[in-house]
Amino acid sequence: MPAVAGARPRTLLLAAAAALALADTSIVTLALPALLNELDATVQGVAGVLAIYTFVLVPAVLGAERVQRRAGPAVVGAAGGALFAAASALCGAVDSLTPLLVLRGVQAVGGAAVLVAAFAVLAGDDERRGRQLWLGAAVLAAAVGPALGGLLTELFSWRSIFLFQAPVAAAAALACWSGRSALHEHHAASGAAPAAAKPPVQAAPALALLLVSAALSAVLFLLILLLVAGWAEAPLEAAAIVTVLPAAAVVGARLGGPARTRAAAGCALVGGGVLALAFVPEANLLWTVPPQVAAGLGMGLSLTALGGDLLPERDAGDAAKLLALRHAGIALAVFGLAFPVQHDLDDATTTARERGVAIVLDARIDPLEKVRLAPELLSGVDAEAPRGALRDALAEQEAQLDGDEAERAEFRRVAQRADDTLVAAVGEAFRTAFLVTGALALLAALVLLPVGGTAVGLAAVVALVLPAGYALAHDRRAPEPVRLQNPCEERELPSSGGLGGFLQDRALAYLDTTACRNGSTREELVLALADADDARRYEERHGVNPRSIGGLLEGLLGG
Repeated sequence: MPAVAGARPRTLLLAAAAALALADTSIVTLALPALLNELDATVQGVAGVLAIYTFVLVPAVLGAERVQRRAGPAVVGAAGGALFAAASALCGAVDSLTPLLVLRGVQAVGGAAVLVAAFAVLAGDDERRGRQLWLGAAVLAAAVGPALGGLLTELFSWRSIFLFQAPVAAAAALACWSGRSALHEHHAASGAAPAAAKPPVQAAPALALLLVSAALSAVLFLLILLLVAGWAEAPLEAAAIVTVLPAAAVVGARLGGPARTRAAAGCALVGGGVLALAFVPEANLLWTVPPQVAAGLGMGLSLTALGGDLLPERDAGDAAKLLALRHAGIALAVFGLAFPVQHDLDDATTTARERGVAIVLDARIDPLEKVRLAPELLSGVDAEAPRGALRDALAEQEAQLDGDEAERAEFRRVAQRADDTLVAAVGEAFRTAFLVTGALALLAALVLLPVGGTAVGLAAVVALVLPAGYALAHDRRAPEPVRLQNPCEERELPSSGGLGGFLQDRALAYLDTTACRNGSTREELVLALADADDARRYEERHGVNPRSIGGLLEGLLGG
């Protein structure tokens, strides 16, 4: 079929807009930690920013394809681009979570129309070249999305991510509208050809695509939250390191072999990489690289083999079905994991704060100083940015220390121990989610069996050895857990001598006696005495107002 005059700039614009719509979740993921703080949201709330887009896009892309059959790609592309641009601009201007979620749904409707129109124009303009552009848009979206989101967030703010999208979508809308006559003729000529009978969609590859898409989207969502919110890494650094995943995918997409073999091997590699992330031994970005390489290679192998070979994209209808399948998997993962991650993170943060108090109370710091210091360091640590809050508190308290160099050295040792404990707790909070998503990818590989070949065997070995090796490394390198003692059992007191030591011993003994009577830990009581929110939770859990105990302990804690 001859190329439409002037099609090259239009098709390139549409390919760019399609890449933007496909990359949306990976770009916006870098904004989530900032949204947690600025909009005072929860993990579930910011997960909704991703999930709403994918959830709405599933039916929207199928509906847009039906409209495109009647109205043509010019009308659908122009309307979709304009809607996406307007919604993006408004997303960058909101100041609360609810309107942002509504606008994300509107964005999805516009994005669905852009994707359907882009596929129709690209495939119809020059089938071989157009499909290469379509595949290139998908690869570009995967490769550039995280880095672009991190760069914009670091240099400007999370709002710039949405504001950046608006002019690209608007340009694509104008290109479609200005070329509507040529595109209409092109669409009419394409529709005049008799439609060939298509075989039904194969159930096993379709299920595998849904499962592996869920695993891949979840690992990006979880990894970004772990790095930026959990480990307090800068958005640009996090973006740079997670680009390993799509970069490896570009390599994986170029590997050859039978489609079913590539798909099964790819899903197994994704599973092994994601499972390994559940056991990252310490907060070092380099530890995330080997799992990302494995998952990325698997991504490139599996998605190209499933979407295009085992599940052919012969027309816009096929493309819409595959897009719906992939985004259904993304929505399933993000919706399904947000609540358990938030719950586990809340629990882990609470436990880490109590363990941090225990570390300070057992430290060789001035007796009166540490009884005051323990709650001040840990009371402000929350699930939204636990490590960042701890680092701020540690820096503030170190600046106030009046002791000698030995005491400062002890404080730094305590600070490192508290930081290690918090990082370990955050890792535990994400572990279940990584294990679940890794299992989804392995299930996708099993769905595609039986299939043989060296590639499948090697992928199976990686899927077993990589997470096993990381679990072993975690066992050897992770910090030793801090044990919270039963306050009802006798324990050795510091007995450091002098009036300060005497007062410290009496305060700690009083803490144990009171905590034992209330059925709490000593550390939980210390936090409740220092922070109103902790006091409220303490009273709800144990039925006692901790601030009613008065006396010596309140004085020591500055109450």
